[in-house]
Amino acid sequence: MVGVRHPRPDLGKTGPVNDRDMSELLEELKSAIAEADGLAGDDRAHLDDLVRRIEVEADEDEDDDPNIIDHIEDAIGRFETEHAGVVQTINRIANALSAGGI
Repeated sequence: MVGVRHPRPDLGKTGPVNDRDMSELLEELKSAIAEADGLAGDDRAHLDDLVRRIEVEADEDEDDDPNIIDHIEDAIGRFETEHAGVVQTINRIANALSAGGI
C-alpha cells in the first residue's frame, strides 16, 4: 500500500517491545487492514483473526500459541504482493515477538 504512515517506524525492529509499543503496532496493523484497498472479505477475516491471535500471544497471562509464527508467515506469504503496507507491519510485529522470545 502506498502512503502508509508509520508513526513509530522503530517499533519492532530492534529488541523486544513493551506492552504499550505492542499495542501501537497492533493499532497500526488494524489501521493498515482497514485502509487496504481491494481486500476481500475472507482476506480481511483472515487478517482480523491474525490480529486476535497476536493480541492473545502478547498477553502475558495467556498460554503461548506454538503456531503463531506459522500464522504470521502464512499471512506474509498470502498478502506480500498486493498489500505491502499490511505485510510490513506484520513483519515488525513478528520481529517484536521474536525479540521477546516467542
